[in-house]
Amino acid sequence: MNKWRNLLYKSRTDSLKNGLVFTILGIAIAIGANVIYAKIFGYIIGLMFILIGLFFLIFKRSDHIAIHEHAILLTVKKQIVIKKEDIKEIAYKELNTHKNPITSYYPVLLLNNGQEIFINIAFNKLINRDFEKIIKSYL
Repeated sequence: MNKWRNLLYKSRTDSLKNGLVFTILGIAIAIGANVIYAKIFGYIIGLMFILIGLFFLIFKRSDHIAIHEHAILLTVKKQIVIKKEDIKEIAYKELNTHKNPITSYYPVLLLNNGQEIFINIAFNKLINRDFEKIIKSYL
């Protein structure tokens, strides 16, 4: 049994799968451009798909988070274990985008030692409803 008890929430990361799919599709389009009449067009489309795939693989990596009963495991570049006793409160950072009328919220963990840890997973009334329920009822 896990020492942090039951797993309440684990984030899903699609950026790795999307990055691989776009990169492989771009390579296939670039190779397939040799058999079509408009080779330059095929090379350009293939290169665009490869660049989108590399963008997802390199820059669009999302944070991995696992919420257990007694701790939150946050993996950004290394794994950080935040025990439930060390969290003073959970605040929410509000983000309004100019094109989207729906406000998104990002949780910020306020620790007992005064440190703030930003969790890069947004939720609103349309996305990540299960994450919202668990993070709001965690303390």
